[in-house]
Amino acid sequence: MEIGASVGPYLDRIDTLPPAFAFAEVAIGEGEQPLDTLDTAALADRLANQGFDAVVHLPYRQPLATPVGDIDAATLAYLERVLSTAAEFGAATAVAHPSSRGGGRNHLTSRARQLRNRAEQHDIKLCFETLGQVGGLPLDRVGDLADDADTAVCLDVGYAYLEAGTDGIATFLDSYGDLVEHLHVHGARHRGDTHIPVGSGDVDYGALGRRLADAGATTALIEVFTDQASYLSESADRFESTLLE
Repeated sequence: MEIGASVGPYLDRIDTLPPAFAFAEVAIGEGEQPLDTLDTAALADRLANQGFDAVVHLPYRQPLATPVGDIDAATLAYLERVLSTAAEFGAATAVAHPSSRGGGRNHLTSRARQLRNRAEQHDIKLCFETLGQVGGLPLDRVGDLADDADTAVCLDVGYAYLEAGTDGIATFLDSYGDLVEHLHVHGARHRGDTHIPVGSGDVDYGALGRRLADAGATTALIEVFTDQASYLSESADRFESTLLE
């Protein structure tokens, strides 16, 4: 399992990431790094100079499915542009929020398939993120959606723990572990703190490590929101140690 770190839209942080990381996850598109001003060649060079591969996080805010066909068509066209841009700087994996504003399960599944097809055209693996704790689809519904749409899952371990606990994550992995391609790893507390260093919150990585290792995800992202490199390195070390327990 390769371990990377999130820089969000703050591309300058790529230069400050510890060299032990294998990749950087960047956020592009509306509300993040605008496509019209993004120099993909410079970003590719910056990643290469640091020895990092790339993962892209698609825009957070656009619902993937709505009851309005014109909106859905425009959203798909825009997300395809984001994917094309991501391919230009070498992203091999894309994380998306499987959000919906009406239209029903079958419609969301159809939209998920369409987005997966667009990602595949750019040789990018699409992963739908588990965000039930913050208003997204519950864990089992993300698993069902990914299974029905033949896509992968990004398991956000911190959010999943707050949503369902250790037992809930174990149950999810029993049913959908083969779909988990990417992990978002961070500490979290039931009082509401998230994206804090691994080991500093309530998430029981000691109990989850072996199960996460057995799921066979290809990549894991340290999603700790800090510009302190030591916190990122220590979180990665703590997480990797639990995979061996």
